[in-house]
Amino acid sequence: MNTNLKRRALLGTAAALALGPGLARAQEATLTILSHKVHETVSRGLTPGTVGGDIAGEWAKKKGVKLNWITGNIEPIHDRLFRELSLRETSIDLAFVINKFETPKISTLLEPLDDWQKKAPIEDFAGIPSNLLVATRYQGVLTAVPFRHATPGLFWNKELFKERGLDRPPRTADELVAYARKMTYTRADGTRVNGLIANSGDEHLAVLTLLNMYGAELIDKDQKVRANSPQMIKGLKVLAELYKEGVLPTNYATISIDDVIGAMQQGRAAMGVDPFARYTVYNNPKASKFPGQIEVVALPADAGLGRSDTSMTEIWSMAIPKNSKQKELAWDLVRELSSKENTVRIALNGNGPVRPAAYDDERLKKQLAYTVEESKAIKHALVVPSGFNASLEALTIFKEESQAAVLGRKTPEQAAAAMQSRIEPLVK
Repeated sequence: MNTNLKRRALLGTAAALALGPGLARAQEATLTILSHKVHETVSRGLTPGTVGGDIAGEWAKKKGVKLNWITGNIEPIHDRLFRELSLRETSIDLAFVINKFETPKISTLLEPLDDWQKKAPIEDFAGIPSNLLVATRYQGVLTAVPFRHATPGLFWNKELFKERGLDRPPRTADELVAYARKMTYTRADGTRVNGLIANSGDEHLAVLTLLNMYGAELIDKDQKVRANSPQMIKGLKVLAELYKEGVLPTNYATISIDDVIGAMQQGRAAMGVDPFARYTVYNNPKASKFPGQIEVVALPADAGLGRSDTSMTEIWSMAIPKNSKQKELAWDLVRELSSKENTVRIALNGNGPVRPAAYDDERLKKQLAYTVEESKAIKHALVVPSGFNASLEALTIFKEESQAAVLGRKTPEQAAAAMQSRIEPLVK
């Protein structure tokens, strides 16, 4: 290095030090975030056409911080998180965790957040419903802050309904079943239509929601297994009848989310159970034969339950590893992403907002046609229980046994009893 270059380097170093060590560290800081790609996308407004803006980027610029996003699919990022949490020290500063993975073995390794909330509180924390916070507390301690919900609604095709003389969605569980039967038909162009479709092959949430129309729960909020209940047996009987009649697709055991989307877009299914946020996908004029004709409402409930609708949900939350070295900075970003204004802005980018009040914002009402129905669903949605280490195994058992009942390999009574006997030891 020549003399002039050396002099410039020394002057640059001196100038940085003159700014003060705190500012120098802030300028050099990198905050590493582990998440699904969707969380970066909605936090930064990366989807073309969204109008919420780059909330995370604005915060990073204001703080002089570089954000390093590590993204991946659900299982790989949670595997990575558990490995990082098990180390003496981790480079992960903030992690997005879905509630079915927020088991005791992970929760005990997360930073307790109650003291952080007292020191620098999240704006209007009470605006996040208590039913969603169930997924983020371990032994009464807050270990994560809800960020995104995935709550299924009932999608229905107005054009197909009109062909069969129907002009509104079903309002009770019995009516949904009757509509599903009526909407199973062959169109004039030869297209075979199934009255109802749900992701029953590689997930559990849609089927659990359908069963909950009758009051069925797999595990309640007190960690009691409720699989072998009259409500569960009734729900399984109904689904088994619909499958036998051809109302549900013949490939019920292998239906994926892509199958559900394709069937609804192409008019091969009249009703589908899927998260509200897929409204735009179903009505995409580039992919759907029915743009603007597919609506979504909260699923109805059995008339005897004393409620008008049914909703279950999964929650993604923001957590700070206990072995992280930048907890204060991570908490500041959690607070930023959780504010009332930014909840709305992130929702405008495609997020499922965990604050029901966000749906009252005129910007969101203008952007999303289903705000009233989704806000109704999220206020009292049941969170799929996961406060035990074998929660994923329990959900796999549910899928196996419920499929056996629907496909006629077991009676609903046998399947419900098997769920109970197989899952109870896992919870205990």
